[in-house]
Amino acid sequence: MPVDPSQSDPANVDVPAALDAETAARLSALRNYCVLDTGHEERFDDLTCLAASICDTPVSLVSLVDLKRLFFKSTFGLDVREMSYSDNFCNHAIRQREIFEVSDARVDPRFAAHPLVVDPPRVRFYAGAPLVTPQGVAVGTLCVIDFVPRQLDERQRKSLRLLARQVISQFEINLQAMRDPLTSLYNRRQLEESLQREILRSAGSDAPIGVMVVDVDHFKRVNDTLGHESGDRALQVLAGELVACVREEDIVCRLGGEEFAVILPGADAETLTERAEAMRRRIERTALRVGQHELRLTVSIGLAVYPGEGESDVALLRAADAALYRAKAEGRNRVVLGLSR
Repeated sequence: MPVDPSQSDPANVDVPAALDAETAARLSALRNYCVLDTGHEERFDDLTCLAASICDTPVSLVSLVDLKRLFFKSTFGLDVREMSYSDNFCNHAIRQREIFEVSDARVDPRFAAHPLVVDPPRVRFYAGAPLVTPQGVAVGTLCVIDFVPRQLDERQRKSLRLLARQVISQFEINLQAMRDPLTSLYNRRQLEESLQREILRSAGSDAPIGVMVVDVDHFKRVNDTLGHESGDRALQVLAGELVACVREEDIVCRLGGEEFAVILPGADAETLTERAEAMRRRIERTALRVGQHELRLTVSIGLAVYPGEGESDVALLRAADAALYRAKAEGRNRVVLGLSR
């Protein structure tokens, strides 16, 4: 069976210890969908437009509940991309499976003093349908907002639920397009998009980004000896080993053939090298079970760090590729960092 990249070794998940299981599952699902910090897309804007039209409200939002903020994947009638996390309407809406409706926030003790109610835009009415994944995890809401007290009728509630399911359907369709069909890891296109997004996110904070390019040494021998079917199975098993070596927020991709890449947000040169060496040692010491065979494989790993080895996704991947070439030229089964080290 292909591996599930969202399932990594719990010991390697770098999340605050205080996170409850529900919050951890939500953050994992959001990372899996790769929808945070992405631009407007017509298919989601169509859904918020429809929700506002059917519910006869001036505002509709696709709101995703991140750890410390709300990120709005789509907005209709309100020019906002994110806001700080607080005890807001969406946090209540994701805790239930039916429509969460507030007829008049000014007289609701939970929200009467909330800044969004007291200050502009002075929300009075809110109705939110939770966005629930096929695994039962609520990641956000499709909500409608008005500035006068009101209620939805049953037809509008049903429509809002249906449109919320369509938001999740679009997330799932996008997820399938991002995956390599053999290993279920992210594909090269998603690697490039994710790296671009991480660079944009890091530009304002000067946070480093580590990149690994991983190549399986002498993999042609596996195909020649055991056949391509066993070779494919070996890649699936190896993909699972790579996922087990990384944190929840790292992004593991298959570039093609026996070559993989990993994006490690926040990893500087020292951390990146330590993590790559741990990965190399784990694979070297692990007997991979493929059918009736046990395989012993090694990998060569090239590393690059943003911004030192490149300030764009193209430059960073090129630097990691060059480091990988050196690792292979120097005898394989080793880690090489950077263009000039």
